[in-house]
Amino acid sequence: MSVLGWSGGAPRAGGDDEGSRVFGYALAAAFVLEVGLVALAALWPQSVPRTVRPSSIAVQMVTLPRPVPPRPKPRPRPMVPPPVAHKMPPKPIVTKAPVHEVVPPPVKPKLIRKTLPVVPPHRPQPVARPHKAVPVKPRKPAPAPSPSPQLIASLMSRYVGLVRPMIQGHLRVPAMLKAMGLSGHSTIEFRLSPGGRLLWAKVLVPSRIRAVNGAALAAVERGHYPPFLKRMPKRDTTFEITVHISGDGS
Repeated sequence: MSVLGWSGGAPRAGGDDEGSRVFGYALAAAFVLEVGLVALAALWPQSVPRTVRPSSIAVQMVTLPRPVPPRPKPRPRPMVPPPVAHKMPPKPIVTKAPVHEVVPPPVKPKLIRKTLPVVPPHRPQPVARPHKAVPVKPRKPAPAPSPSPQLIASLMSRYVGLVRPMIQGHLRVPAMLKAMGLSGHSTIEFRLSPGGRLLWAKVLVPSRIRAVNGAALAAVERGHYPPFLKRMPKRDTTFEITVHISGDGS
């Protein structure tokens, strides 16, 4: 066996020990290198050949439609010649002689007149109707003559003469006027209905003392008045009255 070109043989005679020792180291190193190369060659992966699969081809059967047979071409119709009109000879005109029929005249029927008795027309007899009683409307009494202005003024003054003592009877003198001995008068205007009901009242001509005005107005408002007199106008009427108030009892 030769390693690195070295051929084996007997050692030379007369060589020194140091040269043989170097040669042994070299031989051992060459052996180790050769073992390593063999092991590397054994462990190196080998290329695996690829298996090529055959490709499959899919075949699909398709049913094609049946071809449509071509339509037969229409045959041309034979031309028929128009019929020839044969002229007929005209028929001879035969004229007949008119026949006159004799019509007998109509026979008029005889009218037989019948005489009917004459009846006079019936005239209805008048029927006596009862006379309706005509209602007699009662006459309204003539309106009474309106009173004269002089009479109205007289009646008004009489009514005021009845009302004045009623107002004075409801008069209350304030304590202030009594204490100071004051007196005064106030004119009150008020309106009454025909039945004597007070509609409203107010101070027409006031006094300088307010207590006099308040006492006079309160006396008119507290009063109860009689109905209007018989011939007085039956409508709401306004009156004026002067109320005198004295604190000293006069």
